[in-house]
Amino acid sequence: MTAFITHCWKNFLRLDLPFSGGVKRVRSLCAAVLAVCCLAFAGVAQADTPVDLQGLQLERQEAGLYMSGQWRFDLPPALEDALLKGITLYFVTEVEINQERWYFYNQRVARAERHVRLFYQPLTRRWRVNISPQAFNQSGLGVSLGQSYDTAEEAMSAVRRIIQWRIANATDVASDAKQTISINFKLDLKQLPRPLQIGAAGQSDWNIGFSKTQRLELAP
Repeated sequence: MTAFITHCWKNFLRLDLPFSGGVKRVRSLCAAVLAVCCLAFAGVAQADTPVDLQGLQLERQEAGLYMSGQWRFDLPPALEDALLKGITLYFVTEVEINQERWYFYNQRVARAERHVRLFYQPLTRRWRVNISPQAFNQSGLGVSLGQSYDTAEEAMSAVRRIIQWRIANATDVASDAKQTISINFKLDLKQLPRPLQIGAAGQSDWNIGFSKTQRLELAP
């Protein structure tokens, strides 16, 4: 398998394509796909990456309902290698608040998303984290907040940390109603280029996720 991939890759690099303006982009994407495939073939099957949410705090203020907490997980070596090879990782946290109703299905009263984009800048040797309320393949970077970091650990700390994230309007949360909150977190493969989605699908190293539903309890 390795010999076949290497042979095909060498033949691709020797191609003289007439549309030279897009050749570099195509080759960069193919290199990233090849990196993921090599990691998949070389890796040994392991358990999915464990994820935990610590210090969850839900606080109601005049402007809305805010969530704070800390994700606890470590990136597998395969994902660390992918970042250094130029592959961008996307994480998404989804929150949904539902109100219980005895006479019908529960009613969804609020929903929020928090998308985090992590990538490495080889020219500056710095790490970049962008945060957006929408998927980056839909919104681009126009509505995101971004910051650069000197080390991968500093960047990962920013990825894991949630501080005063507004997840609902104050009017959405009724103090006298029974409401539940569902929290989901995952490595979002859907925001990767299509070839990378295929290469990463089914690989345990790329399966990072957390899901929990509980009664909505506000901090005093």
